[in-house]
Amino acid sequence: MSNSSANYVQVPETAKINKPIFDTCPGDEVTTEVKAFIESGHDPWLWHGHSHTPPPKTGTPPNYVGRFYLTKQQVESKTWAPCPCCSPDHRKFGRDGGLIAYFQDEKVVRLIGPDCFGSLNREGHESAIADLKRREREKSELEYILRCVGKISQWRSATDDMLKIAKQADTFFPGIQNRIEVSLQIKLWRNIRDGMLHVTETMKTVKVGTDGEPEEITEHIDTVLFQLDGYKALNPDRKALAPILEKLASDLRNLAHVNDAWVQQMSAPDRTALARELRRILSSIQSVHDALAHEMRFLNQINVNRFRQWAADERSPVDFEFERKEGTISIRGYKEYNGLPIPEELRTSYLPSIDVPVMESRRL
Repeated sequence: MSNSSANYVQVPETAKINKPIFDTCPGDEVTTEVKAFIESGHDPWLWHGHSHTPPPKTGTPPNYVGRFYLTKQQVESKTWAPCPCCSPDHRKFGRDGGLIAYFQDEKVVRLIGPDCFGSLNREGHESAIADLKRREREKSELEYILRCVGKISQWRSATDDMLKIAKQADTFFPGIQNRIEVSLQIKLWRNIRDGMLHVTETMKTVKVGTDGEPEEITEHIDTVLFQLDGYKALNPDRKALAPILEKLASDLRNLAHVNDAWVQQMSAPDRTALARELRRILSSIQSVHDALAHEMRFLNQINVNRFRQWAADERSPVDFEFERKEGTISIRGYKEYNGLPIPEELRTSYLPSIDVPVMESRRL
């Protein structure tokens, strides 16, 4: 590729000399400095600590200190960076960022492409990448745990509040389902299991038969009348939520001793295990929270009115009366069940908020 190429980069001669100024492997402060330099609009190969020279193929493999990324504008305009490993004078990488590589034998740092050193020393590159990913994971886990530590008591309180609601839901909703499906012998669930309230429209049309004579044809067309919120509350196989919350509350109590100082002293494998346990607990709490929120929407007055209208519609596959009035649910078919009281915990849409941190993929 000639120097007239659009991808040609005139790298300053000052960048093309080794700068053996790093006696030891630099820490996060260099990564922070490089990122700030690039984000300020500077090209990475102009950073003062960068040695834009070809690295040796042999010797001690590099230590990947961290990652850096071109600006959004550079990526969108495809203004890539040259790599001292394999493309020193022509734009080569940047879409997926680059690596800050420390070469111990030379005491230099090179800003290189994410896979470029692999063309010189595949084994050394893969070993360095594995080490970088391990450090990124460990740092991510540590930061995640520290974000969680201060919220454990809050989650315990929220779980206790949810438990009161779940205990009532575990009795109340199966009670409704039982009265409709068992006592009134109405096949409800199979007609609402997709969250839609269907009716069957009967249409009569006339068409010419094979004998040339007109004949009347009756068609039955399935139509969705309404969407039903909270329909899973009436699933006959609904799982009780309170026992799940009781176990999660116990799991949170077992973490009451966890504090910042204790976490800092943990070994990396123990942190990994703790991060995994926290994610499991919080994911389960969030799942129960979502399930309760869904079920409580069933009792919304507008939703109940739609359910009642569908059940009373002559086109509906079911036939019963359903009504919410003054804190009670009335169900009438060939039997009548009046005054099924709605527990106080289910009369509002209140659920304690669950502020769940996300463990991000950490970029050093």
